[in-house]
Amino acid sequence: MQLSDYLKEDAIRLDLETDSKQGFFKAALAHLHECGYVSEPEKVLEDLDVRENIMSTGIGLGIAIPHAQSEGVTTTHLSFWRSSRTIDFDAMDKQPVDLIFMILGPRGIGNEHVKILAKISRVLHGSNLRERLRNTATPQDVLAIVREFEEN
Repeated sequence: MQLSDYLKEDAIRLDLETDSKQGFFKAALAHLHECGYVSEPEKVLEDLDVRENIMSTGIGLGIAIPHAQSEGVTTTHLSFWRSSRTIDFDAMDKQPVDLIFMILGPRGIGNEHVKILAKISRVLHGSNLRERLRNTATPQDVLAIVREFEEN
C-alpha cells in the first residue's frame, strides 16, 4: 500500500488560510466536495467532530491527521493541507498545527484506514519530510516528496 495511491494532486492545498480546526474542516470539506471526493460534507463534518471529541488527531510536531469513516464518502482518499497560519488542533504536544493529512473513507472499510494512518505517522516522525512539506511550492512537489519517502 502506497500513500501516493490515495493522495491526488487536486486534494493537495498549500494555501489554506484558517486558524481554527472547524474553519479547516469546513474549508477542506467544501474543496473535497467540489473535487467529487465527498458527497455529503455535513455528514462528514459530523463524523470528523465525533472522532475529534474522542481524542484530538493533532499528533505533535505541527502535524494533524484527522480521519473518519463516513456515509458521506464513497471511496477512501487522502488529502494534504498546509496552512499559512497555525491552527490550534489540541495536539498532544500543545503546539499548533500547520501540516494536515486527512483520511476519509466509507463506513466499514476496516483495516485500510488504519494502515494509511500508521504509514503517515511512521513516515512523518524522525525524518526531514515535515520541513520539506513546509517549504515545497506545488502539489506536484508534494506528491514527488511523498513518493520519494515511500521508496526509501
